[in-house]
Amino acid sequence: MTEPELIESTGDRQCDRIAQGVIGIFETAFPGRVRGFYLRGSHASGTSIEGSDLDLFIVFKDRFADSAEYERARALSEHCGQLTPMLLEILLVGERGLRQPSGVGAALNLKLATRHLYGEDIRAELPSYDADTYVRSVVHTPYVSYTFPVQRRNGPLVYPLDHIDPDGPFFGFGQWKDGSGRPSTKLLIATVGWTATAIIALQSGQYVRDKAACVELYQEHVADQWTDLVTRVHDLCRNRWHNQLPSSAPDRQTLRELCDHTLDFQNHFLELYRQYQRAELASGDADRQQLAAQRLTEIVFPDRAAS
Repeated sequence: MTEPELIESTGDRQCDRIAQGVIGIFETAFPGRVRGFYLRGSHASGTSIEGSDLDLFIVFKDRFADSAEYERARALSEHCGQLTPMLLEILLVGERGLRQPSGVGAALNLKLATRHLYGEDIRAELPSYDADTYVRSVVHTPYVSYTFPVQRRNGPLVYPLDHIDPDGPFFGFGQWKDGSGRPSTKLLIATVGWTATAIIALQSGQYVRDKAACVELYQEHVADQWTDLVTRVHDLCRNRWHNQLPSSAPDRQTLRELCDHTLDFQNHFLELYRQYQRAELASGDADRQQLAAQRLTEIVFPDRAAS
């Protein structure tokens, strides 16, 4: 197979080579099964920095043939990641799933925040932005991703939360590694970013394209006591420290304070999340009511614990 020619460059020669390699591997391993390859994340928005991940969408035609095909694609993605000098994140989706309610977040990200690299471009065919559907999709992201699953691994999530690692220098937020295997601030950035994204959605219904947009939209549409945290995590952890744990004592103390404050931000989100789920119970939609009831049994709040 000849080297795939990218429809659009990532803007970085090394990233182009990695993307071409991933495309060639998947085209060889799954002939005729991939609809298209897309660039997402900071490289797509032109906001990448040193140490930024390379984020790709790989869209399979129709849907995955079976669970075995998906597992082979997932394993191949992980193997590709082992060959790259930077952290490679590949989001695998079936085309049909992008048109389901559960896939609205991925569909909007694909439609509004990607560059088309190879294959067919299906973005124009995807559903247009609908604020209500988007909110119902993105509001759950902080809860089902990142630190919340770790905090509830031994049973229901108990409010108020405690740190993942109360005795750790960064309370457990330094456990994610970068592409070189070094501890990083990536978990903190992701936790604050997705929590802020969910709150922006709840407050304004605004779609958040990327990390930089998240900060701007939070400042514009939320502007509460957590705005400084959202802004500083982005400016310091991402832009100044380039996702790395800082080495100087003053910077490490600043990072520790940001990590500590993030716990309060998470607890603030859980209060809003409970209010949202209570409103969903009154929505009259059976599916939404069922999900809300499930979520409210998974989180123990003081008033319920005492009753």
